[in-house]
This record gives sequence, C-alpha cells and structure tokens, in this order.
Amino acid sequence: MKKHLCILLAALFLCGAAALADEGEKTTLYLANTQPDTDVESLQLYACEKAIEEATDGNFSVEVFTNSALGDTDDILEQAIQGTAILTVTDPGRLADYIPEYGILQMPYIMADYTQIDAITGTETVANWEKQFEEYGVKVLASNWYGGARHFVCNKEVNVPSDLNGLKIRTMGSDLCIASVNAMGAVGTAMSQSEIYSGIEQKAIDGCENQSTSTYASRLYEICSYINKTGHFILLGCPTTGTIYFDSLSDSYQQLLVDTFRSNGTEYQAICAEMELECEKEMADKGVTIHEVDTAAFKEAVESVYADLGYEELRSEILAEAGLL
Repeated sequence: MKKHLCILLAALFLCGAAALADEGEKTTLYLANTQPDTDVESLQLYACEKAIEEATDGNFSVEVFTNSALGDTDDILEQAIQGTAILTVTDPGRLADYIPEYGILQMPYIMADYTQIDAITGTETVANWEKQFEEYGVKVLASNWYGGARHFVCNKEVNVPSDLNGLKIRTMGSDLCIASVNAMGAVGTAMSQSEIYSGIEQKAIDGCENQSTSTYASRLYEICSYINKTGHFILLGCPTTGTIYFDSLSDSYQQLLVDTFRSNGTEYQAICAEMELECEKEMADKGVTIHEVDTAAFKEAVESVYADLGYEELRSEILAEAGLL
C-alpha cells in the first residue's frame, strides 16, 4: 500500500514538475531509510532536510521517514527508479548489482577506518562509477556517508572465525556481504533491518553484524550479551534517488542536493565515530560485553572473497589512486 501511494504521489508530482520549476521552483522530496529515528543515519537525513529547506526558504520541501516507514531499502530505491520523489540511503553492496566494481567500497577491511573514506570515495574512479549509475535510472548523490564499523552482535564471545561456525548471522542483503560473512565462519542471512530484534528473540537467527549506533538505537543490547569488535565492514551509506526525479530539477537544485549530501557525509564521519563509542559505553553499562577482537584471522579469511569476486587487482588500484598505498 505504501509503495503504491508513493508511486501515485510521484505521478502527480512529475506531471507538474516543469511548471512548478518555472513558478518559484517548488518541489518536494521524501527521505526514507530503515534505521531507527535516533540512529546517526536518520540524524543525517534530518540535518539535510533542515539545510535544504533553509537554503531555499522552504520552496524545496523535504520530509523524513525513518524506521522502514516507507519500506525496505530495495523497495524504496525501486520507487525512486520508477519516478517517485524519494531518496534512500543504500550501500555499495546493493548498488553493485548495477556496477559490480562499485562493490569494492563495501568489501571487508578495504579501509583501515573512517578517516580513509573521503580519500577513496573522492577518487576519479568512484566519480565515474557514480555517473555510470545514471544509465540505470539511479542517481547516487554521494558515496561518503559513514554509518559505523560493523561488528558481530550475538550471545557468545568471538575471537576467531571458527567461533561463528553454525551461527545464523543477519547481514545486509547483497551477495558480497553474505559471501564475506560466510567466509568469516557464520551463515550469512539476509533479513530486513526492522526484523532483527524479533528474529534474534525468536531464535530465527543467532545474531547480526551491525554498527554500534544501530545496535543501541534498535535496543539489541536487551537480547544480545556480546558486541565482538571485528570492524569487518566500514559501513558506507549512499544517498540515492532516481534520475527521473533528479532530472526534473533545475541545475541549481540538482547541485544543492549533491553539495548538501556530500558535505553532510564528511561532517558526520567524526560525529558518527564519537557516537559509536558513546553507544558502546551505554551498552556496557547495561551489561553488554564490548569485546575487542584481534582481526588478523578475519582479514585472512576474507581474502578468498576478494579473489572470488575479482577484486584483488581493483583493490590495489583504488588504494593507490587514493594515496593509501
């Protein structure tokens, strides 16, 4: 029902888009994600809403929907491709379905930490990939949103990949994420973000791999006793809309969107890192064990994924281009 409503709204909007642009350039855009309202990604969407509306005296109206209110990430992106005036925050793993090389940005241990995000996503190679997405009706506004380092959240201490053997671990719904989690010893299981809590509680899954800000916002500390800090994925968010909507905007509004979301990505990287530590402290106070893990064995385990996906040479190339080799 929500999907159909959004598509209907999009049709009504697009019919008058050109006329509205000529009459003071009024437009509306929905920002939707799957994260809880207090997660850092949601806070970024609210910050972008404020920045865009203030820059246009409210002529560019923005409304935020969090916590899967308008559907899962893939559903929202499909709405955007079909022309709905909507934007979601997806990830390189999902977008690799269109351009496989882009998935390198979400590969495990591709970056040492969040401080390398702008160097890598600011390369000409990434800029070219972002442009190529337009051929599929996809407009990636930025690739540099930091969502946190992903850790194994479950009810046992994890030190080496074999400790995850047999555990069904929820991960993001992309082939490379599932393959990576499998390589690290677990059984990678795709599941909606909104279903993680009930899935663990009902023992449909044994845990998840998640960033600490989301773990805290989702209250997973109530049902999981360990956060095993492997930091295997540096979670990147990619604010993405559809080319139908984006192309309906004036050049100035298009540039406003790109500039707003990219600058927000840079600004919030350090904010997110600080929030991660604060959330982990809060969860430790509630009885969760924040377990530091020697990641050497996990890094070795995922080398097979780089080989299987043909990313070994590309990893060296993009790190060299970013000045990180």
